[in-house]
Amino acid sequence: MSISSDYIAAVVSELRKKLIGGRIDKIQQPSKELIILTVRNRGVSSKLLLSASTSGARIHITNCEYENPSEPPMFCMLLRKHILGSALLGIDQPEGDRIVCLSLISSDELGRDAEKKLYIEMIPGRMNIILVGADGTITDCIYRRDYEPDLYRRVFPGMIYRLPKRPEGFRPSEAQDPSEKPGERSRTAEFTSSEFDSVSAFLDAYYSEREKKELYRRKTKELRASLISARKRIEKKLSAQKIELQNAASREQSRRYADLITANIYRIRKGDTFLVCEDYYEEGCSEKEIPLDPLLTPQANASRLYKDYNRKKTAEEYLSGLIEKAEQQLDYIGSALYELDLASTDAEIEGIREELVLSGVIRSRLGNKKGQSAKNAKNKKVKKPTLDYISTVTDNGLDILVGRNNLQNEELTFHIARKTDIWFHVKDFHGSHVILRTLGSAPEESDILQAAKLAVRYSQAGMDNVSLSGGKVAVDYTEIRYVKKRSGTLPGNVTFTNQTTIFV
Repeated sequence: MSISSDYIAAVVSELRKKLIGGRIDKIQQPSKELIILTVRNRGVSSKLLLSASTSGARIHITNCEYENPSEPPMFCMLLRKHILGSALLGIDQPEGDRIVCLSLISSDELGRDAEKKLYIEMIPGRMNIILVGADGTITDCIYRRDYEPDLYRRVFPGMIYRLPKRPEGFRPSEAQDPSEKPGERSRTAEFTSSEFDSVSAFLDAYYSEREKKELYRRKTKELRASLISARKRIEKKLSAQKIELQNAASREQSRRYADLITANIYRIRKGDTFLVCEDYYEEGCSEKEIPLDPLLTPQANASRLYKDYNRKKTAEEYLSGLIEKAEQQLDYIGSALYELDLASTDAEIEGIREELVLSGVIRSRLGNKKGQSAKNAKNKKVKKPTLDYISTVTDNGLDILVGRNNLQNEELTFHIARKTDIWFHVKDFHGSHVILRTLGSAPEESDILQAAKLAVRYSQAGMDNVSLSGGKVAVDYTEIRYVKKRSGTLPGNVTFTNQTTIFV
């Protein structure tokens, strides 16, 4: 959604009062289209957010924390080289358009003062952050546009920076106000004077949560696609296995036919294509016509049917195990997708990725490196990201621990929790294992209720707002001693007994 020129004008007015004369102490780039400049002025540090996002281009002071990549992007390194330590001389809104210009002055390689400008363009379809040198040429930008049909307005390093041409009949405030429905006039003054103490505070609150969700959606896109692909592959294989299992169910007929041929072998003559005999397996011993292979002896016909029976019996046993394993894998993938929906940091996302690699659901990215075989990548140890459990304390002082992924769930349940601690899990939904540490004493009902509510909150039921829609969610709980893990099952897959169900 585009920000209006009225909002930009109000923000520029605020920024001038707070930042003019300050110096840029720090430059960060959490994502491709997002820049954070830490400006220190009169002993106070402020984080200035510059965004060229198509869904939320803007400029304002922010109090939100953004997670930075392990290595800074190239554009971030370029900004650090050219404007880190620069003094902020001016903040302007050229011609009242949706563009903000930061005028900066810093020392060049020879120690001479050099003026530079940083343009933040928030025009729909032309969002960009552009660094311009003292001679007016573009040093670099986030989005390079060297193939624009308009020769006047090509944005590329080395070219002269020019403001975009205004369309005929241009009105500065024609963009949509982020706080209003289309057609309503801007209410900047109302918001700044009542609900928020500044326009920056309003914009920060409005955009930050949505943008963080979008950022993590992009970060999990590849992992989510791998899981969905794995799920489709398993579903296809499972469907074929179920069809084979249905075919194997006809094995009893092969055994019965073989028994009847053996019992009536004296009736069969060489070259017969069928045998008509009494079926002593059925009440009344009705006659049954059994097809024969005329090229085989009676004994060979019976032997062929016995072999078919044994083959189908073995297949049924084998397929039953494969189908059970495939259904467990589908359930596990469902829980991993839920965990991705719940993840909010890079560490959590990498923790889920590592879990899926160790479980064999997806391949390690190490195997994609040039010159490294998949076998070597599998054998190479991967450093697990450090990730704390979610923890809280009940009103009575008892600790509650919540796992963030299936590996943590297993670690909590079987290695950290004591036998007398209480284990919680939402019934019929994917969710985290929740542990109420009892210290060997019986917890109060209020403690159990608090832990059960956390189990709902950190579950698929909580994500889907099942409990908020008016219905109640069933939560099973039992002592840790009654929770078991079957050998060979995937992480987080447990069985339990002696449970009590509570509805919250």
